[in-house]
Amino acid sequence: MKQLLYLVVLTLLPFGKLLAQTPGAARSTPGAKSRTPAAAGRTPGAASSTPRAPRIWIVTGPGVEEKDRAPVWRGIRVDGQNMLVEGAPWETVSAHTQIVKFAPGDIERVKDSVLKKTFADLERRHIALALESSFLIRGAHCAATTEAYGKPGALEGLLKKIQRDGGNLQYIAMDEPFTFGHWYTGPNGTCHDSAAEIAGEITVTLKMARSIFPKVKVGDVEVVSASKPRLEELIRWIDTYRSVVGEPPAFFHADVEWSTLAMHNLVTLAAQLKQRKVPFGIIYNGDQNAATDQEWTQAAIDHFTQIETALGVHPDDAIFQTWEKLPSHMLPEDQPGAFMNIPYQYIHARSALTLTRQGNILTGRLTDAQGKSVSQAAVYIDAVDVGARMGLTDRALTGVVPAGAVTGVVGLRANLEGACACDGEAGAAVGGITYREQGTPAPQVVSPVTLPVAGAPPAVRTLAIRPDTTWMQNLSQVTVTPGKTFLFHAPIMATASAERAGYATIVFLDSAHRGLLRRNLWFSPSRQRLDTVVTDADGRFRLPLTDAAVDAGAEVDATYPGDKTLRPAMADFTLAPANDARHAGDANDPEDANDAGPAMMPALTPFDPGEPPLTYFYPGRDLIGSLQNDATWKNAAEHIQVMAFSMQFLSSVSDSLLLTIVQVLQKKHIGIGLESLATNWFHEPPCGGGIEGYCDPGVSNKIVAKLLKAGGTLTYIGMDEPLWFGHYYTGKNACRSSLQDLAGRVAVNIKVYTAAFPHEVIGDIEPFPAVSNQPNWQADMAAWVKAFRAATGTSLNFLRLDFDWANPAIASTTAIMTLARTVASTARENGMEVGMIYNGGGSAKTDAEWMEQARNHIRIVEASGIHPEQVIFQTWNKVPVHSIPDTDPNALGNLVVYYFEHI
Repeated sequence: MKQLLYLVVLTLLPFGKLLAQTPGAARSTPGAKSRTPAAAGRTPGAASSTPRAPRIWIVTGPGVEEKDRAPVWRGIRVDGQNMLVEGAPWETVSAHTQIVKFAPGDIERVKDSVLKKTFADLERRHIALALESSFLIRGAHCAATTEAYGKPGALEGLLKKIQRDGGNLQYIAMDEPFTFGHWYTGPNGTCHDSAAEIAGEITVTLKMARSIFPKVKVGDVEVVSASKPRLEELIRWIDTYRSVVGEPPAFFHADVEWSTLAMHNLVTLAAQLKQRKVPFGIIYNGDQNAATDQEWTQAAIDHFTQIETALGVHPDDAIFQTWEKLPSHMLPEDQPGAFMNIPYQYIHARSALTLTRQGNILTGRLTDAQGKSVSQAAVYIDAVDVGARMGLTDRALTGVVPAGAVTGVVGLRANLEGACACDGEAGAAVGGITYREQGTPAPQVVSPVTLPVAGAPPAVRTLAIRPDTTWMQNLSQVTVTPGKTFLFHAPIMATASAERAGYATIVFLDSAHRGLLRRNLWFSPSRQRLDTVVTDADGRFRLPLTDAAVDAGAEVDATYPGDKTLRPAMADFTLAPANDARHAGDANDPEDANDAGPAMMPALTPFDPGEPPLTYFYPGRDLIGSLQNDATWKNAAEHIQVMAFSMQFLSSVSDSLLLTIVQVLQKKHIGIGLESLATNWFHEPPCGGGIEGYCDPGVSNKIVAKLLKAGGTLTYIGMDEPLWFGHYYTGKNACRSSLQDLAGRVAVNIKVYTAAFPHEVIGDIEPFPAVSNQPNWQADMAAWVKAFRAATGTSLNFLRLDFDWANPAIASTTAIMTLARTVASTARENGMEVGMIYNGGGSAKTDAEWMEQARNHIRIVEASGIHPEQVIFQTWNKVPVHSIPDTDPNALGNLVVYYFEHI
């Protein structure tokens, strides 16, 4: 545990490197909440309706003189040296503190005269003395230099010094013997001893300790992470300890790797320890990525509030401790940002929040510990995007470039290097990652997606995270300046199960490519403030829930920040659509709340198209504006599996309308398709300007961002005639690209989409007989399919036939049938499904004429026997004017109805 860094130890790794490599580092995701089934109103094993006040442990000490500190710690919490003297400004907390815990350096490097005064002050305050120390002995068997292992005789020397200076040592907290003796794998020595072997070594040290302090009680401090298997191992470790040592640990204190999942594990751990009659404690500290004292201390306050009010876990011991540079000062206790302000707020009287949902109205009540209403109090209401359906939000951290750094490596990690997919399948998306140093004119931007063209804008990478797979990608290096303050940030969205499962990282390296410091932007669900409400005279409040939050299946968090007399409180529950009867009751009742759970990230949910043929429909603006009016298209909707849109529409549609479209289609289990201008003109040599089928990756990125923000996903992409316009076309600005060059151009845009939507299906749309009139077109088609796969890493799934019905070459029924059979056969020979675009000809003047042409084309093509796997209903003519109602024989929607009634 980082206590051994506590101001004094000079021989360990550099601070940043140690944080990056040591599993016991306290870590937090800003704003992490207790997302768990029945998060509010539960009664876990460690909870009770009137919890007994825990023992307060404060970690401080007499302090080490400035000259004896490691340079990195000089000037940090200097006022802590004067805490254990009469009149120190923490009298309120002191009166509630039962135990003060020292780090080894606070004994080893402090003069005897100072220690004597310190121990006398503890006696005066009636506060017990504890020591946190390594309890395993470094030797030939295991020469580890981690916190759990000490030099032979080191602990004995500390204990004798305490005894000599009049200290009454009542507790020893073993510094993570199981974490470092069994699990740890790293540069400081790996032992991997069994639980029984570790407990056996402890028995020897315990005997020595009690030869000096016969009544000393020895307990354990261990890391509690998001991993359920490791939690189970911890519980078995406690049983083994009892069996081998002959007594249980006097207490068990959790060093929490701060995340929602890790906090969930505290519920189980508390119940198991209660069964074993082992006092349970939690170390309350802040966020490793905090940039200020206020951020760090607020994170610590949030942690105890989440655990004790939202999760309902009430520990026997509350330990307040930091082994980081923040906060910079200890005192005074009533000053926000000071370390002692954390326990100061903790000892305030408890408050309680309850939440109820009726339809789309959230109501709640704030009371004190006696159930009396708390009026005129602000309560913050947030939506937490646990299903990753509300878009990317920026995450940031700051720091200082370490001395000796020559470069920074930016990358992505999932389920390795400290990340754990501990809660099953998860999803996350990351946009352009930015690194900027103070005083520099422009940031350095790194794309999570490598595109085959220089200068392309950053794209979004969506990660499917699974327990049985890992993801490690070093994306790029950035220029760094030692000693400079830097800002590292990226837009991220993630499911609840992705928390602590991965991160965007920057690793600072020296000239020998050794890691000096690693900073991580951990995946976690994004958070949006819905509103701030004020309680009425009865402590009640109400808030209409937004459609976006409801349709996203968001978690709603209510937070009361506390005041001068009351502790903060939290409550939360997960939404489901308002028409779900399961969520019409009391959010605090486990029978009513959270039974559905959050939806998985849409981009990672494979689309099930149902029975063939796959039916596409391109809606007109009348249907787009009336999607919620089922009566106008209910007959067609029974058959439509994918609603397709143009790039122009998706890039220009308002966010609010797109949100409505996504929500309606998701409720109807209809996928979203895109007709993509896939060929990149942002390329060398420049060409393709003004030609159909060309665009730049910036437009593709814009569409991705808009869909993710709306909680949507692309299920199918049909490329708009890349082979024709990119390879064969000879008009103005034509590229006449080789098939390999064309595939490279297309790959720029296609990789933008496939990186964001891994399950989408890609296919080609080509004009006929224009393509089939080209010499060797069938060989070209085969070569094009291979080139596309090589350039994009994705296969072409389908070929859609766009027949030019006005072309004299297919004026007859026989010609249409022959062409359909020839092209369908070629497509299938190259592994592609066949899609047929059913529409009218360019000569139609009226809706009725166009619709009759389309019906005739359907009859002819279906009679050809090609049996297309996809049928597409689309018009780019001025007629028909309307898409709906589908009962109108002259509306495009009626063509869908006709097809399934007559074919």
